[in-house]
Parts: sequence; C-alpha cells; structure tokens
Amino acid sequence: MKKSMSMKTWMTMGAALWLGGCAAGQLDIQRDELSDARHAIEAARKAGAERCAPKEMARAQSELYYAAHELTENGVHPDETAGHIADARKYADKARMLARKRCAPKPKAKPEIIRLEGVHFRTNSAELTPASTATLDRAVAALKKRPDIRVEVAAHTDSRGSAAYNLKLSERRAKSVMEYLIAHGVDASRLTSRGYGESQPVASNATPEGRARNRRVELRVIR
Repeated sequence: MKKSMSMKTWMTMGAALWLGGCAAGQLDIQRDELSDARHAIEAARKAGAERCAPKEMARAQSELYYAAHELTENGVHPDETAGHIADARKYADKARMLARKRCAPKPKAKPEIIRLEGVHFRTNSAELTPASTATLDRAVAALKKRPDIRVEVAAHTDSRGSAAYNLKLSERRAKSVMEYLIAHGVDASRLTSRGYGESQPVASNATPEGRARNRRVELRVIR
C-alpha cells in the first residue's frame, strides 16, 4: 500500500509539472467551471503555500489542470471532472492551512528583564540613594560575567504628577543608573537607557504599596 501511494504521489507531481509546462498553453484554466478551484489555489499561493506546503500545492495545481483537460472533452466524463475540481479545492485549502501554520512568523521571545530591587532615588530627583549602591554593584558584577549581552536600563515611575513630568524624570533616572554602571566598569557600548514614565505599571497606583512597586528600575537584556 505504501509503495502504491508513493508511486501515485510521484505520478501526480509529474503530471503537475507536465500539465503546468508543456500542455498548459493548450488548456483553458480560466473557464467559469474552474473559478472556485482557481480562487482556492490563488489564496493558497498568497498564504505562501508554494514555499511552505509545496507538495499539497503541486497536487492542487495538477488537479486543476486535469479538470481543465477533462473539460476539453465536452462532458464525456462529468463525474471525473467534478472530482478533479473538488480535489483541486481540497488540496488548495489544505495547502493554505499548512502554509499559515508553517510560514507564520514565530512570536518574538519576551525580553529577559532583571528588576533591580533596592534601587531608589531622592524624591523628584535622579540622585541615587546611598543604599542603592549594593544592588547596583551586584548588577555590575553580573553584567561583567555576561559580556555577550547588551542591556537597556529602563526606569519607571508611579502616576503621581503629570505624565510629561514623569516621563522626563524616568529618563533622567535611567540615565543616572546607566552612568553608575559605566563608572564601575561596564562597557558603555553595551548599555542604553530609556525612561517609560508611568506608562507601564505593574501594580495599582491607588495604594502606596502599588505606587512603590511601580517606581522601579529594570535591566532589559537585548541579545
């Protein structure tokens, strides 16, 4: 059975090449009877089936040309014609679904985020508190152990104050942390800084605890 099916597959693909090449000019695949099959094949092509589901696409095209050939016989084999048209649509639909699955772009991996617990600033300032140095020194050591990665220093605020003010404050805070890392031996070419203001909260700003969580600095690994 496996040998027979394999032979049929090769015959079908060979027929697709023959009909699509030598005999294609003699067959009218634009006939109204073939419109549904043509549209299904075109939809598969647009989905990338020629690249991502080539076997199913070849089978759909070969069935289309077989149907066009049967139509030249003016209704001698109506059942076979209908069967080829149905198969053309079936394999085109299958090719389209496979292409969507196989050709779909892979979702981007979420960036590795390292929250710098214990990094704090003076109120309404980008000046680091003395207690922040212990956390930052650990971050320096960790980055030196991973010289192959680049990092974005990302700073966030709570929602008190205007959004514009918070954005500028977060930008200054991110830059302050980046400058500390550089001053303590991290290559500047590996670092960027960005402030996000209040735009990316991780907790509710309605409570002191939530606001404290939102005021944070992170290292976002860029590979």
